[in-house]
Amino acid sequence: MAEIAPKNGEFLDGKLWFQRKGSIVTLGLTCSAVEELGAVEGLEFPNEGDDFDKGEIVVTVEGSQGKIDVITPAAGLIQEVNEAAQDEPDRVTEDPLEEGWLVRLEIQDTSDLKEYVGEDD
Repeated sequence: MAEIAPKNGEFLDGKLWFQRKGSIVTLGLTCSAVEELGAVEGLEFPNEGDDFDKGEIVVTVEGSQGKIDVITPAAGLIQEVNEAAQDEPDRVTEDPLEEGWLVRLEIQDTSDLKEYVGEDD
């Protein structure tokens, strides 16, 4: 399993990654979060079109050794949930950085992400 997330930033003490393309932000768990959780057993996703403020819980991931509440690093609307991961939660365990992404949201203000990225990003 690759250790480098396809990301623009990590947050929540390195447990979550995000990647931004324009105003669309994809969220997922880092490898260290998956190691801490154990096998992913269940995911509670929002509905497409749901509106969230920065810092709100958008997904809850249940693992064999605990759970992680995934928060959004920026305010926005849910554009897509990873239905494949919802149907097969082990995708998140096996490939958290690619096929195991969680949600995509359209953010309202990209400056919300500034605290999570380095100067060169």
